[in-house]
Amino acid sequence: MLNTPNNNRQNENENRDDTFNTVAGSSYIQLPLSIKNKRATINPQNNDQHCFKWSILARHVTGPNKHRVGENYFRHENKYNFTGLSFPTPWSEVKIFEKNNPTVSVNIYGVKKISQSSSKNPNHHIFPLKVVDNEKAEHFDIILFTTGEKSHYVYISNFSRLIQSQITLHGHSVYFCKRCFTSFDKQNLKYKLSGQLALQQHKLICGSHKPILPIMPDVDTLLEFDNW
Repeated sequence: MLNTPNNNRQNENENRDDTFNTVAGSSYIQLPLSIKNKRATINPQNNDQHCFKWSILARHVTGPNKHRVGENYFRHENKYNFTGLSFPTPWSEVKIFEKNNPTVSVNIYGVKKISQSSSKNPNHHIFPLKVVDNEKAEHFDIILFTTGEKSHYVYISNFSRLIQSQITLHGHSVYFCKRCFTSFDKQNLKYKLSGQLALQQHKLICGSHKPILPIMPDVDTLLEFDNW
């Protein structure tokens, strides 16, 4: 597992790497296919520098054109207070947005390219940049995707669907810790907690630690013991 840099904990844990801390989301960038094809995100197709705002408002957009920024987004602009933010918005300023909106909390996740020799298309994994200790009534999970010198915020509409394949090959539904990506099966177990109850118990311990990125081995490098 790869630990994020240490930091002074207050109300959240963050990756304090200045390389990421100063990155600001701007205009539309297409997501990698390995992320896009999971259908777990809404990627605002904006042509301005306000993609953080659009990624937040994407949660409220309905209909077939959720990705196109227009009147379907504009009608929701007064739902939140964006005062004091720079545009483009560095993720270090997300705290300002949370302070302006006391019922709101925001997690920020990065995207890491993972090489796989058995696949023509590169795979990508999600990793935590900023994870709050306590999710508020209106909680948002957001991707900050960076390619070259450009970055872009994307709303995560289904967190479990987004990260499940990078953690487990099981197809059934599971709960995930958003800090360390530990998974919990929803199947009822006789002698231990499972599902949401297991996740709640896990958070009591995990919440005191900084976010981490589980590193899984490539498919072609697995060791298997079969001499029982």
